[in-house]
Amino acid sequence: MPEIKIKPIANNHGQFLTLVGVIGLLVTIAISHHFWSELRLVFTLLLLASLVTLFIGLTKRFEPEYSLLISPQGIKFSHKYGGWKLPWTDVLRFDQLNVQVGLDRRILPYIGIRLSNCDSLVESITPRLASRLPHEQRPLLTMAITQSLLTIEQAQINFSPYKHHDDLLKGPIALYMHHTQALAKAYGYHVYLPLSALDRSGEEFIQLLKQCQAHRHQYSP
Repeated sequence: MPEIKIKPIANNHGQFLTLVGVIGLLVTIAISHHFWSELRLVFTLLLLASLVTLFIGLTKRFEPEYSLLISPQGIKFSHKYGGWKLPWTDVLRFDQLNVQVGLDRRILPYIGIRLSNCDSLVESITPRLASRLPHEQRPLLTMAITQSLLTIEQAQINFSPYKHHDDLLKGPIALYMHHTQALAKAYGYHVYLPLSALDRSGEEFIQLLKQCQAHRHQYSP
């Protein structure tokens, strides 16, 4: 089966930043031995800047190499805290997220995916990612409150059990599903892909998803 691998743009400069950080540290330490007493403050700032650059570079390098794998079966999302899988049969529609602000339509840095049901999402999402996403997607809730799409009470983090069919979900999965339903009420989508996880523009990615969804039956067993 063919598979399209999406490498996140956020990881593009990880190796470069790591190299710059290491070189900056080595050069600063070497020169500071001769001029530390005269330029102590300057060298301290350079050391801090090099350490921050190195930390950012290493953080990017520890991210998954590919954020998304798209196949005729569906979409698989990978994050440093876990992932989820969605079959095409569960995907109703997808589009770039936008909200009405006054007379203008504001584009938000997310791709929204609306599902026919959340069964596969509940079964596949890892607990660590389920507990992480409500915090990463907090700006979406803030925007929803600002635009009166949700009340403050509806946007609050909800740790209570979540009823899914005949099951009562608890813990991180329940937290995430309450969060998912709040965002679905506000924007009409259940899953949100940040543009930083893509290797192209939002419009180009939407076109790619449409093509994959339309031609997936050609590869079905």
